[in-house]
Amino acid sequence: MKPKNENKIILKQWTQVFLLIIVLAAMAFSIWAIVHSFSKSERQKEELYTYTYNSNLSYRVYLKDNSFFTTNYLGMNRQYISSLIDKIEVNTKYAFQSSKDLDYTYTYDLVASAKGTYAESEAKSVEIWSKTYSILPAETKSGTGNNISIDKTVQIDYDKYNAIMTDFRNQFGLSIDARVDVVFKVSITGGLKGESNSLQEDNTMTLQVPLLKPTIEIKPDYVNSGRDTVYKEDANGNSGETMNIPLLMLGIALLLFSLFMLKILGSKLLNTTKKSEYVLRLNKILKEYGDIIAKADNVPALSSYDVVSIKDFVDLVDIEEELHSPILYVEIREDLESWFIILNDKTAYKFILRYEDFNHFKR
Repeated sequence: MKPKNENKIILKQWTQVFLLIIVLAAMAFSIWAIVHSFSKSERQKEELYTYTYNSNLSYRVYLKDNSFFTTNYLGMNRQYISSLIDKIEVNTKYAFQSSKDLDYTYTYDLVASAKGTYAESEAKSVEIWSKTYSILPAETKSGTGNNISIDKTVQIDYDKYNAIMTDFRNQFGLSIDARVDVVFKVSITGGLKGESNSLQEDNTMTLQVPLLKPTIEIKPDYVNSGRDTVYKEDANGNSGETMNIPLLMLGIALLLFSLFMLKILGSKLLNTTKKSEYVLRLNKILKEYGDIIAKADNVPALSSYDVVSIKDFVDLVDIEEELHSPILYVEIREDLESWFIILNDKTAYKFILRYEDFNHFKR
């Protein structure tokens, strides 16, 4: 007996898998479309102007009279002997330039912040005291143009701050780490001439100078340069950013369609897979026991028989071997249900194979 060819079902299964992959790709695109319809897009903004800034902080360490160094100061990026330091000369430069003329106001100041930290553990230190001393009082200037330039030089009395922290340490008997931070701050607000302010730029340059140590290494801490673009704001304060309605609608429609198709294809794939398992099992039975199975074109009339339901086909084979009666095979529903029957006197032994029996594919 020729077994049923399951290639048709397997081909259908792979076709559904391919369609499922396409649907998942469409779903991914729909999510991308929805997200990007809300995303900021510079192409949707009106550019007002761009600006750049450059910061530079340099210093010289002037020495007390000594017989070891032939110059009266040392340059940057060295190790310095604390007891020989007389003063530290700090030069701060800040340059701002815009692509268009602005009405601007800027404020800057320079302070020295002495601070002490205490090590609670090897991994944690806490600041226990600090005090800020003005070096350059805050100064505010206004003007119109496309560039701002600040160039200031100050001198830091190293011994002064070393003495402050020495007194603090001795008075409280604490083993502390100390330093003085030389901090230059500049803040700029402005906008195009005759328009509201659209610019707010703040910049801080810091020079960390250790105290209470035999030798020190001075460490600058700041960003050298930067660039930014200012965009026009609408009446609600938004920077000209609009929602991409067509892209949003496309994304929503495609997502709904993808979810609908995903449900349909997923259900069909489960059923097809279950049918495939059914067909494989049926073909195995027909191949292994083909010599004792006879195919019938119609279902025998069983109303005059006592029908005994058999749960396992192997049990039906055992009955066939005992009775020497052929097993009748009838396909009730194509690729869905088959009956195997042995007729003996007034008794009919029946085994039913259904695709629903493959429960591990049920949802």
